[in-house]
Amino acid sequence: MTLPYDPNTFAHTLPTVHRQWLQSAQEVFQGHVDMGTIVGNAPTTAGINAGVATQFAKGNGSGILIRIAANGVTDTGAPYNWSASNTGIVINHGLQRQPIGYHVVDMDKVVQVYRTAAPDTQTITLAPSDNTASVTVYIF
Repeated sequence: MTLPYDPNTFAHTLPTVHRQWLQSAQEVFQGHVDMGTIVGNAPTTAGINAGVATQFAKGNGSGILIRIAANGVTDTGAPYNWSASNTGIVINHGLQRQPIGYHVVDMDKVVQVYRTAAPDTQTITLAPSDNTASVTVYIF
């Protein structure tokens, strides 16, 4: 679906907040919805995780991508690391609302990720079945 007018053609006549809302709506209508954008990758020497996205900027969806590196892996730029298998870590999701849930969108080995506490407007607590796995989760 395309809006009949390109908001950029009359943007100068709109208050900033209205222009930003209209431009965002146009992106959605044109199919430009994204979960997030990559702002950092694991180093190229990281084996199976070489070049895997580890840092993300929030997209225009209603969630956030978070990378959780394996225990002891500190050179990827991932904001979180598992401490131990079956032990939850508190993740600051920044959604300013209680999340509905999460999806594992990338993993470097078979692992189950599960909640160990009720989420709230600031945090969600997740644990891995195997702390030697690195994962990316989409919290929404």
